[in-house]
Amino acid sequence: MNRQLARKTGFATVCAGALSLASMNAMAADDGWHYGATLYLWGAGIQGETVRGAEIDVGFDDLISNLNMAFMGTFEARQRQWSFLADVIYLNVGADDSGTVPVRTRSGQTVAVDVKAEVETTGWVLNLLGAYNLFADQQVSLDVLAGARYLDLEVDFDLGLAAAGYGVAKSVSASGDVWDGVVGVKGRVNLNDRWYLPYYVDVGAGQSDLTWQAFGGVGYSFDWGDLSVVYRHIEWELDGGGKGLDNINFSGPAAAVTWSF
Repeated sequence: MNRQLARKTGFATVCAGALSLASMNAMAADDGWHYGATLYLWGAGIQGETVRGAEIDVGFDDLISNLNMAFMGTFEARQRQWSFLADVIYLNVGADDSGTVPVRTRSGQTVAVDVKAEVETTGWVLNLLGAYNLFADQQVSLDVLAGARYLDLEVDFDLGLAAAGYGVAKSVSASGDVWDGVVGVKGRVNLNDRWYLPYYVDVGAGQSDLTWQAFGGVGYSFDWGDLSVVYRHIEWELDGGGKGLDNINFSGPAAAVTWSF
């Protein structure tokens, strides 16, 4: 399923475009550093599969209703054509429930079975990137980028059953902890002096067999910064190298606010 999606996509990173001296001269000749800090809410669901074939499917509505703690933010520093970016995502989601269900035994009797389930998902995603601007004019900008991505995800499931004085407990745990190198492109297409279309694509590998990320959407610039809405997808193909996880992906819309200084 997700493996087929990743291989069908088969991203071959294309870093195209000729270096234009005219466009570089058109850029602001400011040797100082410029910074941007972004906070965003990513309405992402989590989908994946363990090496034993168990499906992981946690929708955003379940995430937000059982959220213990979360942080999503980006910091970028730019000087002329060079820029450096750190993107951090942290999620801690926990849920538990209990109840009683009737179960018929082999003797024909019906007994009440107490059921208690606890699920906890904890995850970090860290992107550390450096980029160089190849092209920029009033309509389009294009940066090539390279860096590293880190995933640390743990899913714990505990199921307890109790009937007729007997207890049964089952615990399942799957996790991924991988570093990967990535390359890609990012930039924006300006519709006018306020509205623009941001875009981003990267692909890489390392401790995972394949990882890729893409997003695109629409943004609006103010004097103090930007507001944007994008659809974002990140995926990893682990094939068991992630300590029980075969593949995992985060996907959904994101709303962001960026302060420039």
